[in-house]
Amino acid sequence: MTESLESWNAPNRMLFGWGAVSELGSYITELGAEHPFLVTDEGVLAAGVLDPIDESLSAAGLDYEVWSGVRPDPTDEVVHAAADAYAAAGSDLIVGVGGGSSMDTAKAASILATNDGHILEFAGSGNVPTPTPPSVYVPTTAGTGSEVGHWAVVTDSDTAIKEEIGDPHLLADLAVVDPELTASAPAPVKAATGMDVLTHAVEAYVSIKAQSPTSALALDSIEKVGAHLPRAVEYRGEDREALTKMARASMQAGMAFNGAGLGAVHALSHQVGATFGVPHGLVNAIILPYVMEYNLPQVPDLMVDVAAALGEDVDRAKPADVEGRKAVAAVRRLGDAVRIPGTLAETDAERAATSRLAEQALDDGSLTGNPRTTDAADLERILERAFDGELAHVDD
Repeated sequence: MTESLESWNAPNRMLFGWGAVSELGSYITELGAEHPFLVTDEGVLAAGVLDPIDESLSAAGLDYEVWSGVRPDPTDEVVHAAADAYAAAGSDLIVGVGGGSSMDTAKAASILATNDGHILEFAGSGNVPTPTPPSVYVPTTAGTGSEVGHWAVVTDSDTAIKEEIGDPHLLADLAVVDPELTASAPAPVKAATGMDVLTHAVEAYVSIKAQSPTSALALDSIEKVGAHLPRAVEYRGEDREALTKMARASMQAGMAFNGAGLGAVHALSHQVGATFGVPHGLVNAIILPYVMEYNLPQVPDLMVDVAAALGEDVDRAKPADVEGRKAVAAVRRLGDAVRIPGTLAETDAERAATSRLAEQALDDGSLTGNPRTTDAADLERILERAFDGELAHVDD
């Protein structure tokens, strides 16, 4: 009998470091492109984050187009608008600049550049038949890790359900991670996206599809977030180390879950975010400790590892199911430290929708990595606890 095979994809090339975007123009020239198409949002433009990219592309003599129509949790309509603009511009390379929504929009639009049909027809894994145009992804938050992954999430404008599209064709030809670009993000954004990094890392680490390289990347990311997120949130122009460590943690966590998958946190947060417009990282941050507590009986030893990575004093001679609770408590404290709301009741999410959201989450692809088997009733209870702020075994 053949052993199960491991599969793990990564971008063709990665460039990491403070000021890295200054080299973007020369790298795009190396890719043979002449007319890059930049996909971003109005917030990135207004913050001046695109300025060093403009300088680099102009210095390289590139004729480029900027499309700033990205919206949070991009819908199929937004994606098709981006694809139409790409075609009208006669571009030959796509650049996603911004948070996860910008990169998801760019990835999805790149599919339509070379494949006919509606974007949601490509939902699932491995359903993109024709290679996409060359692509470059440049994150402006330390959060999604989308720049190093082969997944895009698109919201169905008719059903408000998030659909996942995964394919190796969506991997970047170049991922440019410049921590300096994350400096201007407001503190609440840094907090929510940073907790998103933690969620990616924790879910990848305990996933049933974890592999030794993904676990190593995930655990190191957990340690970096625990040590540097509060400092990054409070950044005032001096602590470059904190931003750099968080940018690296985000990239590593993205690579980790790209191979190991995710779990129930993302399965639930996709539903809450699409239905009520609550930012993805914020929902993840609130739900994470409740899912960790739910999964603890299935993976107690792994939760002890998470606790240790977050700086907890763990005693491995004691029962793992007891020591593993320290991981849940540590995540809760970290969220408090960066002023994450403690409950879903403090967001625009509505408690009356928990049953429907739980049913929808059962069909979310992220759930396949969760270490503990779930049903709709389990997921509904997790959401109820997240609304109430009740953790069974953790002292606040």
